[in-house]
Formats: sequence, structure tokens, C-alpha cells
Amino acid sequence: MDSQERDALQALLEKQQEAARMRPVPTVEERKDTLLRLKQMLLDHEAAFIAALVSDMRRPAFEAYSFEIALLLNEIEHVCGSLNKWTKAARSRPFKFGYMETIRTHRSPYGSVLIISPWNYPLQLALMPAIGAIAAGNRCVIKPSEYAPATGELLQQTIGQTFPPEVLTVVTGDAQTSRLLTSLPFDLIFFTGSQATGKAVSQQAAAQLTPVVMELGGKNACIMDASGYSPKAVREVVWGKFLNAGQTCIAPDTLFVHESVYEKTLAEIGSALNEFYGERPYESKDYARICHAGHFQKLQQLIEQGSIRFGGAIQAEDLFIAPTVLTDIPPGSSILGEEIFGPILPVIPYRDLEVLFEQRAVQRDALVAYLFSQDKEQIKRVQAYMRSTTVSVNQVIHHGANPRVAFGGVGRSGHGSYHGRAGFLAFSYAKTDYRAHRYLHVSDKFPPYSEQDLSIVRRFRKWLL
Repeated sequence: MDSQERDALQALLEKQQEAARMRPVPTVEERKDTLLRLKQMLLDHEAAFIAALVSDMRRPAFEAYSFEIALLLNEIEHVCGSLNKWTKAARSRPFKFGYMETIRTHRSPYGSVLIISPWNYPLQLALMPAIGAIAAGNRCVIKPSEYAPATGELLQQTIGQTFPPEVLTVVTGDAQTSRLLTSLPFDLIFFTGSQATGKAVSQQAAAQLTPVVMELGGKNACIMDASGYSPKAVREVVWGKFLNAGQTCIAPDTLFVHESVYEKTLAEIGSALNEFYGERPYESKDYARICHAGHFQKLQQLIEQGSIRFGGAIQAEDLFIAPTVLTDIPPGSSILGEEIFGPILPVIPYRDLEVLFEQRAVQRDALVAYLFSQDKEQIKRVQAYMRSTTVSVNQVIHHGANPRVAFGGVGRSGHGSYHGRAGFLAFSYAKTDYRAHRYLHVSDKFPPYSEQDLSIVRRFRKWLL
């Protein structure tokens, strides 16, 4: 069966690559037409996609629309409005001694791109990179997560009805299907997921010399100093943390609170949780569930590593974990070192920011770092210390919805960025058309060379080379 599946996937890739060879660079208008058809597909099937997201993760319809469909519609509109500018070639005509250069640099598509998307935002994280890939002129194969089957199957059906497979197609299957796909010679792979799986994808891609863009998440620290505390700030953190039951790659992972406002912050967290989800969050229509049993079991173990200040309720048969706040976590606990990716918020007091950094309690290369502060010096210090591609001050999550903000990781959180122009650049490479127009034959550049030739080169190097 594996050989039959591999042959089918190989044939699909060859079909896309042959189409790319026959028409390597679609026109800007053709790319816009593809994107607008994708937009219309989302609009036509909006209700069905919301229902699929609710089925897969019990997502509230508000969250399903806001953080999946609306983001994609905004991205398409932004890209279509900017594509003419992005695709415009840069030209220069410098003069040299004996000749004039004509240099034209533009962006060229890779060809056929494989997109492997995760389960936490199964629609947005499948199509958001595809938008950038199409804008750059590529053809795409999307492999959605098997842990969001309703969304994956609907995506396969609707894209299959809208696009020919040599332009855009969806392949469903399990981890074995993903391994077969990553073993094929795609022209670029875009992967969103865990660090462990990302390493495996990189190893397989390396065998084909295939470039890879990785979005891997990480432990996104959220620091709240004394000047940054306010009830509104705490509400922001609670909202961002427990959105989608904490299964958001840019959710605040751990909250570090200055000891002078620690107890006030905890009390405000409790008030916000009660306001958002009520005293019985299990009955709330605005609170999602854990996506699959394996992840549920991991989170259940993490809850046991600290004192439960709020929450802690579990319903295994429904994959429900209440919004949970942990305190008094012993040093060395695994929850302090690994990404939580769920509705568990460790809240840790600190006295001095420099000590926090010296203890390496904050992952420098997380996907994003959050800071709530009004202190300019503290803000500068955190911005300087972090390696994350984004340091967000006094807000959470919103930067990830802005198509003008590059979204990506560095180090353990991945490499490469997308969204907006960053996506156009990620899925294309710089290509230069070079031409020389001679007006004088210069024979001194040919051997044999003399000391006089070397002296001339030294004196006039800017005009000769």
C-alpha cells in the first residue's frame, strides 16, 4: 500500500512540476485570479468551515471565524492589493571601463511547494502559507493534520472543486503520508508543527537538498513588571492564553510577574476567568477542547507539577481541561522547560529582570516575547535580550493577525517568516538578468599580466570590476 501511495504522490508532484516547467512564472493577474477564487471559496463555504472547526475542536464560532476565516480573507485582500508592487523588478545600468551593465533583479517562484499544516488552526495554517506561495507564483500541495479530520476533508473537497491539481491540491492522510511527501523532491517545504517533527522533516528534506521554512513555536514568555500591571493588561493575558484552550503557537506560555504586583495579578486572573468562562467553564459555549487524546494526556501530567490556584477540572471523555493557573512550581519541573500548548498558565513571581535572564528562565528564541510595561528602559532591555523575531509590548496575539508583520521563528522556534510581503519573499528567490554592453575592448584583463596591469587595477578597481 505504501508503494501505491508513494507512486500516486510522485505522479502528483511530477504533474505540478511539469506544469511549472511549461509555465514557470504565472502572470500577476493569474496569481490574483487564483487568490480571488480561493477567497470566494472561503466565502461560499464559510458556514461549512465553521461547522468543521467546531466538530474538530469544539471551537466557538466567533473564534473559528475571527482567527481562521477572517484572517485569511484579510490576507488575500492585502496580498492582491500589493502584488503589483512586490513583483516589480529592480533595474540599474552602471557604467564600467569598457562596458555598461544592465542589471534586472526580480523574484522567481520555486516551483512546487509542499505545505504541512498542524491541527490547532487547521484552516488558517493550511491556507495562510498557500496564499504566500501562490502570490509568489508557485503550485502547492497541502497536507493538513489528521487530527482535524473534518476540516481536512472539507478543505480537500472544496479545493478539489475549485482548482486543478496542478495548481493547488490537498492530500489527506496520517503521519506516514507526511513522511512519504517529505521524501519527495519538492522545490520547497513549509512546515508548521513541533520541534521533534520539524527535525525529522529537515532531515528528509536535506536528502533532496530541498529548502525548508519552519514554524515551530516555543515557550513564549510574558513578563509583567510593576509599571505594566493593570486589570486591562491581565485581561489581555488571560484572553490570549486561553484562546482556543491555549492551543495557539503565539499564546503566552508562562507569566512572570513582578513580586510587588504578584498577588494582585493572581486575583485579577481569577476575576477575568470567571468573567470569560463562568464558574463552570465546562458548560461555556466560548471555550474549546483539547484536539486529541495524546495531547490531552501530556497536559494532564503537566497540571500535576504545581499548586492549582484556579481551575484544574478535567473531563477525559470530552477532552476538557479547565482554564488552569499554577503557582509554586518546583525548579527543574518539565513544565518550565517545554512548550505547554494548552490551557495551563504558570504564574511565577520575580524580583529583578536581570536575575530572571541570568537564570535562563526566559527562552530567548521563542516565537514571540510579550512584555507589559511602561518603563522605557525595561522595554529596551527585554528587546535587546530576546532573539525572538517579535517582541510585543502591552498586547498579545494581535500582531499575528497583521499582514504587515512578518510572522516567523528563529533558532528553536523555526526559521523563515511569512504573512504579507514576508510570505511572498519566503516562497520566491531573487533572480538576476545580467547583460553587458561593450563600447571598448580592454585587452589588459587577459593574461599574461604585467606589473603595470596590477597597478591599473589597484588604481581604477571601482571602474574596472
